[in-house]
Amino acid sequence: MKKRIVSAILAGSMLLSLAACNTNNSEQTESQTETETEATEPSETEPSIMGFNMINNGDFSSKDHEWHTYFEGGDGLMTINDKGELQFDCKMVGIKEWSNQFYYDGFALYKNCKYEIQFDCYSNVERDLGYRIQVNGGDYHAYSEETIHVGPEVQHFDIVFTMEEPTDPAPRLCFNMGKFANNSGFKEHTVCFDNFDLRCIDDTGYVEGDTSDGPVASLINLNQVGYLPNATKVAVLNGDAITAKASVVDCASGNSVFEGDVTTATMNKSTGRNEARFDFSSVTAPGTYKVVANGQESFEFKIGADVYDEAFKATLRMFYLQRCGMELTADLAGDYAHPACHTEKATIFGTSEKIDVSGGWHDAGDYGRYVVSGAKAAADLMLAYKLYPEAFDDNLNIPESGNGVPDVLDEVRYELDWLFKMQNSEGGVYHKVTCANFPGFVMPEEETEELIVTPVSTTATADFAAVMAMASTIYAEFDMPYSQRCLDAATRATNYLEKHKSVEGTKNPDGIVTGEYPDDKDTDERLWAYAELYKATSESVYDEEFTKLMQAGGSCATDFGWQGVSAYAGYAYLSAPVKGKFYDAVLASFMSGIADVEATASTDSYYSSLKEYPWGSNMTIANNGMYVLLYDKISGDKNSDEVARQQLNYILGTNGTGYCFLTGFGTLSPASPHHRPSQAKKSAVPGMVAGGPNQNLEDPYAQNVLKDTAPALCYADSDQAYSLNEVTIYWNSPVVFLFAYVKSKG
Repeated sequence: MKKRIVSAILAGSMLLSLAACNTNNSEQTESQTETETEATEPSETEPSIMGFNMINNGDFSSKDHEWHTYFEGGDGLMTINDKGELQFDCKMVGIKEWSNQFYYDGFALYKNCKYEIQFDCYSNVERDLGYRIQVNGGDYHAYSEETIHVGPEVQHFDIVFTMEEPTDPAPRLCFNMGKFANNSGFKEHTVCFDNFDLRCIDDTGYVEGDTSDGPVASLINLNQVGYLPNATKVAVLNGDAITAKASVVDCASGNSVFEGDVTTATMNKSTGRNEARFDFSSVTAPGTYKVVANGQESFEFKIGADVYDEAFKATLRMFYLQRCGMELTADLAGDYAHPACHTEKATIFGTSEKIDVSGGWHDAGDYGRYVVSGAKAAADLMLAYKLYPEAFDDNLNIPESGNGVPDVLDEVRYELDWLFKMQNSEGGVYHKVTCANFPGFVMPEEETEELIVTPVSTTATADFAAVMAMASTIYAEFDMPYSQRCLDAATRATNYLEKHKSVEGTKNPDGIVTGEYPDDKDTDERLWAYAELYKATSESVYDEEFTKLMQAGGSCATDFGWQGVSAYAGYAYLSAPVKGKFYDAVLASFMSGIADVEATASTDSYYSSLKEYPWGSNMTIANNGMYVLLYDKISGDKNSDEVARQQLNYILGTNGTGYCFLTGFGTLSPASPHHRPSQAKKSAVPGMVAGGPNQNLEDPYAQNVLKDTAPALCYADSDQAYSLNEVTIYWNSPVVFLFAYVKSKG
């Protein structure tokens, strides 16, 4: 067949579209394949961005490729056919343009540069499809886009455009093959592509990187929020800041108030660079200061007894701002106020039955509500209150403030009331409630797709039993009927577990692509349920069930996540009022990770307790701080206090990236979190803990920008970087715990 030439030149302003074509988040990602770049790519000594094809294997001479599919109500299969073409067999068109999409990541577009993309395409039916090169996050607007018509004749497309927006290191090339206005009368069909070529053809006015005027990381990293007067205070120096002496300067007077020695620099494997410590703990007078070394300056920080008050309040208020199912009023929520959202009944998956599951907290940057993650967050807040009640008050500026109940418990109760709705008549607990797909970057009331409740899972049921049993003891002081209701619900949940011995319900059903929270092992969740019920009731039956699981190979070690909850089980069992029969073995299991956490922290420049930096590393940092404090509570030791405090210092700026990971605090904090209300309002909600460095680079932005970066430095402040910069309720909750500790103990 003869190829017909179709060309277009796009100049002037870029076309905009609010179509959210791929809204992956931290629980649902598309794996990416890394391959060698083509030999025509410039070498390190050849800085030109022109003259090479940015699409690897664009002619599909190899069946190894880096294209991926995304479906939102459509269905199909992408393959390399026998003719060496990229073939998409559409099974279901769907109802949106992007119901079927295939895409390519792994290139950059530079401001003021002109680009040309060429490709061949044909289809066995006459149809429209959409070509787009777009921002891979936020509103997903296009830098270049066209609706093109294809049919059985092979066409060659040649499109030229100029990048007039700021440089984007990780855009997305995609083709939407869903429902278009003039597509009708066909269902299953095939579309084929070949000979992709995307290259810069004019780099006049080339602008590299971010041209914003915001703060850049300092070579002297420390807690940007500040320090309590008698706390250990250590700054970490790198690069040109490393010298023999450093000083602390009072910002008000400009005078040096302390000069001291800097330790000999050593290589930090986690950051891949030499670093040195400067201890200025002897500076205790309240004030605002900065550290100066070798002509370099740190960000300003404060010393004072109230230095954490606002940060602590904001970290806890984040939960109020994540509330679902109620109006957030302007007097309490400010710029982030919105009408009630997600109030309609939800459909139980696979049935026509609808139930009321309104309420609870939005889990993360999306608007899903998930039982297992909500249980971890609620447990952390209740533990914080139980251990450090003096840190909390009734003046958090939420609707329940002033009712005589500490606001942290009012906030947790809002989540518990939603959890009640997720339990069915048999005692089982539905895994989650979301729409079938992630929404665009809109405010919560604008997500109006059908809500779907996914099937009961044993992990959700066991976590539910655990937090309800915990709540029964916490709320007994304030509301005995509510306490009893929690205990009854926990009992029904464990009865369900007794009838369902195998793991079930933790995988996404067909057609649901929101956060899965998968888990192929529920022994730890069952252990937690039995431990909390034993702690709440002292009934031997729960001790016996707990013991059976431990004897069968269960563990109560170091996990304080949503997937691994064994340490919650260990702490509950060890802190029960009646000593359980398996106490000594559980104690050994629970303390098994303490030495490693402390040793790792002691050898890292920043006192980080991590050897590796996974997705949500800041949660793991905070979890480790919580872990050593709970161990101290059980053992009576106080040796871990400093380790816990240093993990909080890490979150607040004493880390290799130089970021204070709490939005709205410090000089350099995340301004573009992967969080829909923040993006919709173009301003980060304050008090949210970003995920932090992730050495596995599990999103396209991270892969493009951070390839070959040292593990502890694998962070970027971009809403596109969902594996680095998303926020969640269960990343905030252990930080609330750490704040409560330092506020309580001083």
